[in-house]
Amino acid sequence: MNQGLVKGAAQVGQSQISNWAESMQQGLNSGFQAAAINRSKQLAKKQRINEKVRGYIDNLNSNVDLTQLAPENQGAITNFLVKNRNIYTKAATEIAKIDDATDPRYMELRDIMNGVQNSFKNLAGQVGTFKEDKANYLKDFDARRISDGNEIGSLAGASKIYTDQGTMGVGEGGILNFWDEDKEEFTSYANVQKPFLKDFTAANSILKLNESVYSAGASLIGARQNMIRNKLKSMISSGGRDTLLSLASDDFLIDGGLNLEDDSLFEPANQDLLQDAVINSYMDALTDTAAQGARDKNSTSGKGNGIKSSALQDEIKVSGHIAEDALKFSNISQMPPGNERTSLALRFINGMDPTAKARPYISREAMLVEFKKSEEYDNDELEEAKEHFNSTYSDSPIFKYNPSDPLESVGIHIDINNPKALYKFYLQNSNLSGKAINYYLSTGDLISKGNQKVSKDNQKSSGRGSMSKYNKI
Repeated sequence: MNQGLVKGAAQVGQSQISNWAESMQQGLNSGFQAAAINRSKQLAKKQRINEKVRGYIDNLNSNVDLTQLAPENQGAITNFLVKNRNIYTKAATEIAKIDDATDPRYMELRDIMNGVQNSFKNLAGQVGTFKEDKANYLKDFDARRISDGNEIGSLAGASKIYTDQGTMGVGEGGILNFWDEDKEEFTSYANVQKPFLKDFTAANSILKLNESVYSAGASLIGARQNMIRNKLKSMISSGGRDTLLSLASDDFLIDGGLNLEDDSLFEPANQDLLQDAVINSYMDALTDTAAQGARDKNSTSGKGNGIKSSALQDEIKVSGHIAEDALKFSNISQMPPGNERTSLALRFINGMDPTAKARPYISREAMLVEFKKSEEYDNDELEEAKEHFNSTYSDSPIFKYNPSDPLESVGIHIDINNPKALYKFYLQNSNLSGKAINYYLSTGDLISKGNQKVSKDNQKSSGRGSMSKYNKI
């Protein structure tokens, strides 16, 4: 179960008792949907880049030399060598006719010859570095070691120059260059940003921390909690920005990565804020692990619970908190009906499903906006767009957004006003086995009668059925 959802569900449970205002304020933040859609589009671009590199690798002969240059790139180097070799030969022929080594022309020709020799050495060294980088990049890509924290620019650039799609040139002094399409000029290879790798060292350290807090069998609080936090902070600080981006983006301890919603955190100027967000996210996960370890240590191993299958018994033992979390999630149905309820549910659903990073869940209203863009409706054609949208899609309140083709987004038929539907949805997306889901669904009255009554009262006050509000926009 995603730790962010568990934390969010707990907040909803608390709001039910005290005050809905805070949870409603979270739901009112419609900007998270736009950010989620933008992240999914960026991820789709990364996937297309990866598919291109994967295709290049798959088409390579098993015996091919990974350091071999493409013919057109080899041609650029050959042209430079030939041109400068002629310059060297011409200078050597002329200097041989000058007997006075103090003659200014002699020294000028000598500098030309030395310059050519140095440019050849410089070019040879850079080409050697490029070949080594290319081989390492292809091997790292094939082994899935390249971090998801890399920006689109560095991934796109590397995918071109290391798959023989980049335009190579040689500048003055033997400087190896590649054409930058964005700047429309050649850029020195030394200044090309190379993708960084996943920080497996830092990840392994966090996994060891996770094992230790679980094995301790005690809640993570007080001085011990501060000690773990300081370890995380020290680990990130020593690794630098690449480590921070890797821990924020790669799925080490939490499936799908941390899925941080605020894109501004990844701006270099906000590195301290990003570090705090990363540390807090891992601390949440470690705290939940410690709590699970404490429960398991004090568990009676399911004695007397009537579960016959030992495998199911073990699963129930380690996932007993999920039913409680699902019940808290179902409390969203008690919020006043409308967009606030939908928005809050979306935040939790996107936190629950690891695939939501690539294809987030969005509201019907947000889907209409994407539909208008894809169908190229003008602002004065809103009513026509709504009619077309409603005739194309069912009455789904939320959609699984497809960034590659928004019109292929899939409607999700979940009744956000029905606590039992929310409870079941949570369980079905919690990585539990079918038997465990059925066990929780059949264990007594898991959804309180009070929740059902509130839901019915909300529907009655609106004068509509639970799903009728989504039939039209």
